[in-house]
This record gives sequence, C-alpha cells and structure tokens, in this order.
Amino acid sequence: MTDPAVPLPPVALLEALYGGLMQEPPWEGFLRALADAADATFATLLVAIGPAGIDAHVTPDVDPDRADEYHKLSDADPFVGLPEGQVVAFQDFVRHVSPRFREWLDKTGGGQILGVDLQASSGASVRLRVTRDQSRPDFDDAQSALIASLIPHLRIALDLHARLTSTQAERQVFSSAMEGLAVATLILARDGRILRRNAVAQRLLEDGRFIREDNGRLAPAMHAGGASLTRLLASPPSPGEDVRFELPAADEPPLRGVARALPSAVYGDGAHVALFLSDPARAEGPDAESLRDRFQLTPAEAALAVHLAQGAALVDAARILDIAHNTARSHLRAIFAKTGTHRQGELIHLLRTTGSDFDL
Repeated sequence: MTDPAVPLPPVALLEALYGGLMQEPPWEGFLRALADAADATFATLLVAIGPAGIDAHVTPDVDPDRADEYHKLSDADPFVGLPEGQVVAFQDFVRHVSPRFREWLDKTGGGQILGVDLQASSGASVRLRVTRDQSRPDFDDAQSALIASLIPHLRIALDLHARLTSTQAERQVFSSAMEGLAVATLILARDGRILRRNAVAQRLLEDGRFIREDNGRLAPAMHAGGASLTRLLASPPSPGEDVRFELPAADEPPLRGVARALPSAVYGDGAHVALFLSDPARAEGPDAESLRDRFQLTPAEAALAVHLAQGAALVDAARILDIAHNTARSHLRAIFAKTGTHRQGELIHLLRTTGSDFDL
C-alpha cells in the first residue's frame, strides 16, 4: 500500500522509467527527466553484481572522461552502503572523504548528492545518485520526496529489466545452438506472419526451394504444402506436444519439420506456433562408418542410426531398411545403451552434432 506521506511521482517520470526498459543503454531518458525534475546537474544509475566493481554506469550527457575517472577511483567513494531503500544526502551520511576522492569532487563540482541504494531481486546492487553543483543550494525535502516516491517503481522496473535481459540472453544462446545444429526456427502468428526467424531459417527462405516469404507470411514453395501449413496454424499441437510435418519440393525429398504450440499471451506479440526445420544441406548427417567407430555400433545399428539422424521416424527407418519394427526397436535400445542416451530426441541431437563444431 502506498504511504500517504509520500507524494505520487509525476506521470512523465514513470513513463520515462518504464519506457527505458527497452533502451540501450537503459534509462537514459528517465535519468535526464529525473535530473530536470530534481533541478539537478546529473542523475546516475550504477549497477554492481557481486562485490567486484561496477557492471553498468549510466549517466546521460556526462563527459566520458569524467565517467572513466570515477571508475578508476570508485573504490574510494564514501557514499556507498546506504540504508536499503532510503533516500540519503551526502553531507548527512559521509563523515570522511579521502583526499583523492575530494579532489575528484572538487574537480567535477559534484558536492551536492542525493542517493538511494536498492537490492534487486536478481542479486544486483543498484545505486541511484542525483548530483547538483556544489556552488548551488543543498537539495531540500521536495527533491528527497520525489526520489522516495520513485522507489517502488524502481524496484519493479529493475526486476523487469533483469527478466528481459535474462530472456534475451537465453534466446541468443538457444538461437546459436540451433544454428550450429543446422535447425531453422520460425515463430509464426496465427495468420502465418513470420515474427522471428534465425539465420538458418533466413537461408531457407532466401533459397526458396521449400519455403519462402510472401508479404511477411510463410508460404510453402509447392502448393501441395499449403494445406499442411494451414492445418498447423488452425489447429496447433496441444501444449507440451509436437506435431511432425513435411513440406514438399520439386524433384527432391521433402523438408521435414516439427511444430510446437506457444503459450497464449494476451499482451504479447501474437506468437502462435514455433516451427523447427532441418536444413537439407546438413540433412545427410554422419555416415554409418563414423558412427560404428565412435559408438561401437553394429552395422545394422549404425544403418538405423543414420536414418534416424536424417529425421526418419523409427517405423519409416524400419521400412527403408526392410526390417521388422520390433527388430528396429531392439536396435534402438542397443543404440541408446551404447550412446548413453535415453530418448530418441536426445539421440538425434547427439548424432547430428557428431563431427560438427559441437563435437567435444
């Protein structure tokens, strides 16, 4: 519940704070707006993760040399370790200033400082500082109250930023892994619009033999593939389930893929279904001899493993090899044991990365 003694922050400041989540570096606009609202020279946001140094330092419009100088002597800054979540004035908190930090303050004219320290849920320590030239009057209660009114919103914004940053980092890792495995990934809206694609998917779209982009939408190269795509968009798989599909091409084997439904998000970007497609340029996978040598497979087991690595289902691989389905299942159990895998998806991942850059 909001403390009635603390005034509500101006709407423009809140818009700048939450809008700053998408900026790089974040919150430059918010810090400018805060400096103006507090009649200050600068507003600064410092973020540290762990005890070693400063991980992020955002001070809009400051001389870069001044920021570099602060980094070099930040360990001498006495205005740190403030009571969590409380607005504190420099002169009320600091009892001793080292000569080298005093010299820097005199040089920059930053003797009047208001600050608040916050501990974010991500584990980061966040320091907000508002600085006024020492030739001007001290900050008064109005500026302290303004910063205090922002503290609950700062906590929310910092938590959101940490989650966004984590999600983006994970997406980059998974995208790089998919590209290394030659897997094209496409995120589609309900109407077939391509919302996101990785580099492998972009190459397939530009190649045009299997899929292409038509006014921002995914379109199969062959008309016969349109029905499969329409069915996937109209009736995506149930949550947690995958649906295999094929997209035909002229004079070559079809492009095989897996579709997975995405959680609905009312306020999201409309992402509806994810497609994972094997790059046909890498579809041949490892050869049987290399699999025999690496995993000590029998010739029959190696032959089955090659077809599985190429994306064939177990029943299709058995038909191609002209063996009974039960025999194929027996071979698969032996392959699991020799490769240390437990599921077919895990096995295919291992087989496709054998001999690639991911092979350790």
